[in-house]
Amino acid sequence: MRQFIVSALLLCVSPGLFAQLTQDQKVADFNSLVALYNRNYAPLDWKERAFAYDALDAQPWLNQIKASTDDLSFYDICIRYVASLHDSHDEFTLNAEYEAYLPITADIYDGRVLIDSIDTTALDPATYPIQIGDELLSVDGTSVSDWIGALAPYAVNGRANPVSTNRLAVGTILDRYESWYTYAEQVKPGDTAVLLIKNQATGKVASYPISWQTVGYPLFHEGPISAAGAASGTARGSSRSLRDRAKASNDKWGLWSGSLPAGQASAIPPSHNLSALHPARSLAGGIYPFDSMFPLFNPPPGFHLRLGAGATDNFVSGTFPAGNRTIGFIRIPGFEPNDETAALQQFQGEISYFQQSTAGIVIDIMGNGGGDICYTNAILQFLFPSPFQSISFAPRPTEFWLQNFAIDIANSEFGGAPQFVLDAYVAYANEVRAGLNMNRRLLHPPLPICSYTAAYPPATDQDGNNLAYTKPILVLTDNFTLSAAETFAATLQDGKRATVYGEETDGGGGNVVSFNTTAFSEGNARVTESLEIRNHVVTAPGLPSAPYVENIGVLPDVPADYQTVANLLTGGQPFVAGFTNTIGKIIVLGHP
Repeated sequence: MRQFIVSALLLCVSPGLFAQLTQDQKVADFNSLVALYNRNYAPLDWKERAFAYDALDAQPWLNQIKASTDDLSFYDICIRYVASLHDSHDEFTLNAEYEAYLPITADIYDGRVLIDSIDTTALDPATYPIQIGDELLSVDGTSVSDWIGALAPYAVNGRANPVSTNRLAVGTILDRYESWYTYAEQVKPGDTAVLLIKNQATGKVASYPISWQTVGYPLFHEGPISAAGAASGTARGSSRSLRDRAKASNDKWGLWSGSLPAGQASAIPPSHNLSALHPARSLAGGIYPFDSMFPLFNPPPGFHLRLGAGATDNFVSGTFPAGNRTIGFIRIPGFEPNDETAALQQFQGEISYFQQSTAGIVIDIMGNGGGDICYTNAILQFLFPSPFQSISFAPRPTEFWLQNFAIDIANSEFGGAPQFVLDAYVAYANEVRAGLNMNRRLLHPPLPICSYTAAYPPATDQDGNNLAYTKPILVLTDNFTLSAAETFAATLQDGKRATVYGEETDGGGGNVVSFNTTAFSEGNARVTESLEIRNHVVTAPGLPSAPYVENIGVLPDVPADYQTVANLLTGGQPFVAGFTNTIGKIIVLGHP
């Protein structure tokens, strides 16, 4: 019914009936966007150094804008301008909720684009004998490699490194969300895509016409506005990511509830069926696999569940055997729970149990899209049995930061904080003021943003007893470990408290704030206002060496690629066996 209503609206409304923004309005809006980054964007110098991209060189973009003839092409220029920063946190988005998607998804495994979920309620297996692991070759006559190149600028929350970018571009081939992809409106209700797919077993290639599913109403243009309209400017908006609208449930409860016999893995995990993945599909739910409650892989053999069954559980946790030892497991799906106090209490309870009952723990932050850095630091206090240094942030000096520290000073004074706390905040405010007066692009030394200091003690009870875990820790990461989740992994790695196992993380290293930025065209932008600074210089392929998380990410101590055909077809058996073996070596040898 919803699709019919949208179709009827489309028949009644023609994009050509409405005026477009004037050239002056588009130029004013784009200059406002550039000014926003000029004032607030902390990684400006890093992006010039790493990618030879000067975000303040507006003329090439203005030339494109002056040549543009409609609003959508203007929006697209703005999107590509921000995308050129190679920043997972930063994006220009449209006020559009239209989505066109196919009931099938794919990703990159062993360098090939393979089908990894099929909604069999929409695609009858008798008509569509497509299997998990089949290779997607082309869509509508365009090869997937060409699609990846064309859609890379729209790979929101995954632009920091080419692996993440390409994987998310694959998602966008099959799921077009107009807030991020300008031309999603080109797919109309009732349209059909033609997919060329190669069978994994026989090598036979077949063509499948599949109908697009659509949700929402497309944006064709901004519409007319008086030339004497509101002046273009910026307004600080919410700091919550638009990705929050796109969290997939990825419901693997059937696996993690212990319904499988010990040691038995499902050949095709339930999450590979979209009816389970999206029982109530939200806009853009199929593109971005962040913050799933459940792990990507099937449970380790002999897994015993503790948390994950309850509606108020914030984690999936339990234990499993590794030889004659018991290993703890906990998945942190994101670092922005609905109730931080309740989540910390749950985490404390699991750590207390693990301390008494396990020889080591595995912490899964694969696909963890980040969240609140202060909550992240609170979680870390349960994993360091001695004082530790959290990651600090080098901000772009602005009035925003100055006023934040002014509020800290006032709170410290009225709250009766010790003089050394007040002195620390005054010093930070003075540093920001000096940097602001000198128009510095980045403030050094870096500053803490959750407390007066970046030095944290371990968690203790009211009697001062240490509550932190003292035994070996293995942290699981992948390309979609992002933002605060990278802070978490980097802090443990820098403090030599944990071994990181898996893939290089995405490389989104800084705090981000959203702005309503273009007044005439009603566009929105997210801006990275600081850079995370680690305690040592890191070297990553293809990038300058630097003490940053931005673009570099967190490099694993033990590399293990989850994106393989073997993992896809066995529910991650090789990956699970690998991390089980690794935590066992760490317990016995002290190293992997």
